[in-house]
This record gives sequence, C-alpha cells and structure tokens, in this order.
Amino acid sequence: MKTCPYCGSNIERIDQQHYYCDFCCMNIDARIVKENRERLDARFRECALAAHIDKTTPEIMTFSTFELLCLLKMIRKERSDMYHHMHVFRRAGEDGSNDFKEAEKKSGRDYMYFTKKAFIVENIIRSRLGFVPEQITERYLVRYMENIKNDKKTGPMIIRVQRKKGYDKT
Repeated sequence: MKTCPYCGSNIERIDQQHYYCDFCCMNIDARIVKENRERLDARFRECALAAHIDKTTPEIMTFSTFELLCLLKMIRKERSDMYHHMHVFRRAGEDGSNDFKEAEKKSGRDYMYFTKKAFIVENIIRSRLGFVPEQITERYLVRYMENIKNDKKTGPMIIRVQRKKGYDKT
C-alpha cells in the first residue's frame, strides 16, 4: 500500500511520476512515496568535502543540513586562515618592498571569497534551523549525527483507533 511520506495516509497515483495525498492537499513525487506508513528517510552524507566549497549556491542548497554544518566549519577555517595570511603578508611588506603585496592581495581576494561562501551557507542553515550556530565543534557534529541515527528508530505513522488494555480508569 503506497502511503504519504509526510502524514502516512493512503495516496492515489496521478501519473508515472506523481501521487496525490488528500490530507496534505499536495502532489508527491513518486521517488519519495513510502509503503506501509513509513517515514521519510533522513538524507545526508557523513561529511562534506573541501571541493564542495566551490559549488554554486543552487548546488549547495541541495545539501543536507548536516553537510552544510560540516561545510560551514571548513569555510570558517579557510576564511580565518586567509585573514591570518593577509595580515602576515601586510606586516612582511611594511619594510617598503613590494615582494609581499601580491600575496597580500591574493589572500584578501580569497578572504572575501570564503566570507561570501560563509554568508551563503549560514543563510541556508538559518532558513532551515532558524539560527546559525556560533561555533561548530566536532562534539556538536557528533551529537547532531547521533540525533539523526537515533531518529531512525522512530516507527511508522500509525494512529491507534482502539485504546490499549489497562488504560481504562473507570
């Protein structure tokens, strides 16, 4: 029996790619339709890669919240490193030589790049969670992952229509 992944109701097939849920009043993509009132799967990879930083905003928007948190942690580290490099090259160039000017400019451009990427990821996270964590530590990410894994123990969406025995207090 095909069921809605959001409410658990029986659903009707509209065409090859879609079903319709009367309770939710919406079309549902056939790829996420469930059976026997199962819940939606939590979609995530267990880490984000440094190469993901360079993805476009629409691509980044497809990442799970966990991936975004990992990515933001990386971006913040890169941004901090670029700021430090920019400062070091500026100080090294104070003697009047131009040897470090180009390195300082490149570090400054990289710093701006990582700052904008941080803004993008922070705003996506803010739209999902309602806030952006000030610090993203390994401990924070481990707890977040534990919550995802523990949620899989949640059972199907079944509404009891009869009382359990032993609950009558008459």
